[in-house]
Amino acid sequence: MMMLEANWPYIAAFGGGVGLGLFYFGGLWLTVKKIPRSSNPKQLLVWSAVGRLAPTLLALFFAVRIDPGFFVVMLPGFFAVRHVMTRRVAHISREQTDAA
Repeated sequence: MMMLEANWPYIAAFGGGVGLGLFYFGGLWLTVKKIPRSSNPKQLLVWSAVGRLAPTLLALFFAVRIDPGFFVVMLPGFFAVRHVMTRRVAHISREQTDAA
């Protein structure tokens, strides 16, 4: 029990990385889905990138400032979401292609 108490900030940092990944890659997925209906897709992509990157980089910056270990633990959570979402989107795309 004592070990878990000492590591809870790092467990929370991993969860924060997962949350950041969901925010960043989920926002990217929403942007990609909106491109066909957009009257100005370039502007949509630019503002989406800024709106996703700024909070993500700010959160990672503060993690490094608080404890560099938090940053190191957040990255696997962030990229785990990327891995899962990439697989999920590929699966959805395959289903839509097969149905057509």
